[in-house]
Amino acid sequence: MTVVKPNLGPHAGVARNPLTFGEAYVHVQANPTLKYCTAGARTFAVTATHGQKGRHKDERALLFKSNGKERARAYECCWGHRTNCNSTHIDIYTEALP
Repeated sequence: MTVVKPNLGPHAGVARNPLTFGEAYVHVQANPTLKYCTAGARTFAVTATHGQKGRHKDERALLFKSNGKERARAYECCWGHRTNCNSTHIDIYTEALP
């Protein structure tokens, strides 16, 4: 079942992230094979990487993948918000990190 959340726009709202972006990035780098679970019981993986193009080229990024497909990505400027630069909801992933 796919849940469609309302479009809140880029960098909307406040997420309750347990880690800073830097802490999360280091954690993911140190634990590249860990799987996580959203509050809605969706299992996902996270990859620490860098932006490849556009305004975030070479910036650190966290890629959130489910079933091998990228579902969202977060850059440092997105951290702490419910949505990222592209208005994709990231809080379901960022809040699930330890």
